[in-house]
Amino acid sequence: MFDLIIRSLTQRKMRTGLTIFGIALGIFAVVVMDGMSEHMNLVVDRSLKLMADNIQVQPDGTLGGIGSLDESKVRQVKRVPGVQDAHGVLIASLDPEGGGGFGGGDMVFGVLPEKQLKDAKLAAGRYLVPGDGYRAVIGSSIARKFNLKVGDELEIKSKRMQRTSSITSTRNVSVVGILEYTGSIFDSAVQMPLDRAQKFYGMENTVSFIYAKPAPGADPEELAKRIELSVEKVKSESPDTLRKMFQGQLVIFSLITISAAMLAAIIGGLSVMNTMLMSVSERTKEFGLLKALGAERKSILFMTMGEAAFMGVIGGIAGIAAGWITVYFLNSVFLSSQGSALFSITPRLAAVALLFAMVLGIVCGTYPAYRATKMSPMEALRYE
Repeated sequence: MFDLIIRSLTQRKMRTGLTIFGIALGIFAVVVMDGMSEHMNLVVDRSLKLMADNIQVQPDGTLGGIGSLDESKVRQVKRVPGVQDAHGVLIASLDPEGGGGFGGGDMVFGVLPEKQLKDAKLAAGRYLVPGDGYRAVIGSSIARKFNLKVGDELEIKSKRMQRTSSITSTRNVSVVGILEYTGSIFDSAVQMPLDRAQKFYGMENTVSFIYAKPAPGADPEELAKRIELSVEKVKSESPDTLRKMFQGQLVIFSLITISAAMLAAIIGGLSVMNTMLMSVSERTKEFGLLKALGAERKSILFMTMGEAAFMGVIGGIAGIAAGWITVYFLNSVFLSSQGSALFSITPRLAAVALLFAMVLGIVCGTYPAYRATKMSPMEALRYE
């Protein structure tokens, strides 16, 4: 059976090659576009893991952005039964003129030195310590982007509105530590002492978020609701709620990116159907002869569908390989200089893309295969 499939495909090299190219092009689009979605999922997942099981408290009415809370709210959150500890974090864009914000762009995190992110290991230098002035621990992407090492200076900017104009201030901070790559938002973060960040950004006694650590045995979901009831004008999200919220946003992002890729893949599948219909038409006498010699309908069905599936698999492998090379080139050459990455090719994505290519070939080859099995041996043998 397999040798008949190979022979049939090799007899029509140009048509087979073009069909495989069409499938490969569609799978290439799926791999690249879904690679972007996969990368975003990995970043969110790793970021939430580094945040541990903390409850996030933010100003009520904030929708996906960065608000501001009076630092007195930290003490109020600490007094809520079930809260073991709480601390505030000030978040600002490293370059206000270049955009950025929580989850996107380069960020500055004003943190208490004793509460800084320590789940990520250091590649060089040390963590912040109490008494540090304008010193910082930077993420791996920041280090690559600005070509920094321990002891170098990094410029941070703040932008303030004054009447009808804006004033941009700059300040250098000394790099005392560089984090290892984490694959999270913290790769693009600059951690500096909270008091210095508040002073530089003109936000004294202000934080962007409060992170509350539940006491042992406390239910994070119930504690999040209790914080909202106990502290005025705040809303709080438990780790599970945060995860579901981000996953919901990523589903929308994935649908947008994948829909265009799926269209390209379906067009490739239609080329399979067209090729197989032409093949069935050209091999009418061949199928009639096979039936006359006693070949069963299922044998002809499997042979025809096998050709379609084989082209799907070859096209899928070629598309995955081309997508991987493209993604590697984009991440390593174009995006590496910016200290970031935008695509991730995971084993799950490769398996799904290959399965999709094979199923696409089988589905689009089903109708031509069915037509081949419906032929009458006598009519097929008389066909010219």
